[in-house]
Amino acid sequence: MRFEPRRAPLRGGHHCIIREITREDAAAQLRLERAIVRARQGIVKHEDELPADAAAYAAQRDRAGLTAADGSALCLGAEVEGVGLAGEATLLRLRPRMVRHVGILGLGVHPEAQGLGVGRALLERLLEWARAHRDADGGRVRRVELYVRADNARAIALYRSVGFAHEGTRRGFVRADDGAYVDDLVMGLSLADDAPAAPR
Repeated sequence: MRFEPRRAPLRGGHHCIIREITREDAAAQLRLERAIVRARQGIVKHEDELPADAAAYAAQRDRAGLTAADGSALCLGAEVEGVGLAGEATLLRLRPRMVRHVGILGLGVHPEAQGLGVGRALLERLLEWARAHRDADGGRVRRVELYVRADNARAIALYRSVGFAHEGTRRGFVRADDGAYVDDLVMGLSLADDAPAAPR
């Protein structure tokens, strides 16, 4: 673990525990992703495109680099009483040295936990890590970018509220369940001028 689990307040008097995800969480992660995909809001895949079981899910994440422990990836989970793993945030840095300073953000919240502030708690903690982390050679994350469906107003508002800006549009990128084509937005956040945060 690169930091201790942290309790974060949520709306309505609830709270969550934010902690680093490990390979042992694969079954819970798969359940979370299935619940998000079944809700059919803001996603770009179908349930039959998910791995069949926890072992396949863990292997897929290994191949994607999401389980790396060298600072090239960070995966955080939020546990909420009564829901279990209620959300996940990932930051995956690009591998080529010339773009190693860029991290791609992913964020998902269980439908039963949406509206409580789980996404914000995860996002703020992930960005805090990105600002504070330094590689052995002094390298760091200087840019975070994400991709979000143009019809996902709640997510877009969250990203804007922490400083992400709309930088481009991939026209008709997603084919929705009803056959309509939906734009996908590219949003970015520069950390280049941020003062380094104290590690926790």
